[in-house]
Amino acid sequence: MSLKQALTNSLLMFVAATCVVLIVKALPQTPLAPEASAGPNVAAGGSAVPTPGGAPTLAMQDGVRVYYLHGNTRCPTCRTIEAYAEQAVQDGFADELKSGTIQWQVINYESPGNGHYATDYEIVAPNVVLAMFKDGKQLKWKGLPEVWEHVGDKAAFFAFVQTSLREFLGAPRATEAPLPNPIRPATGVQPPLPPLPE
Repeated sequence: MSLKQALTNSLLMFVAATCVVLIVKALPQTPLAPEASAGPNVAAGGSAVPTPGGAPTLAMQDGVRVYYLHGNTRCPTCRTIEAYAEQAVQDGFADELKSGTIQWQVINYESPGNGHYATDYEIVAPNVVLAMFKDGKQLKWKGLPEVWEHVGDKAAFFAFVQTSLREFLGAPRATEAPLPNPIRPATGVQPPLPPLPE
């Protein structure tokens, strides 16, 4: 990809992000009861807890929730990202899914009451998001917008999602290069980036 293409793509993503934020802010925010915002793969018996944006979500046992967040319009690429991400999590973390320490959840952030997901997780396009919970509270989260870059290569996509999830869980890194999207604390404040190498 040339520098001109990269700059053009960055500008287009910025414009799209701005449009989504403006649309989300214009929508009325009416939170649903916790059961209504739960996806089919969420364990029963959760209770409502505030998320960074203040809207309720389901509490879960200590662990990580892997969200696939999408809007009303579902393109073939978006559906591929969802399928690949779910399969990558199932293939790499079957025991954790079975025990409930990792949960997979698909959410339409444009459905009534779900708009807070777009705000809380800075969603500008369908995305995979990792969120860690402890004692019913969200500790940190990390978006994986790079899935869009890997969707054309299934093996690279799986490796990216599985490596990102392992790192998010605290497993040691295989390489020293920092990820381009650092893990954000639950406050939504992004930590400072490390200095560029000279």
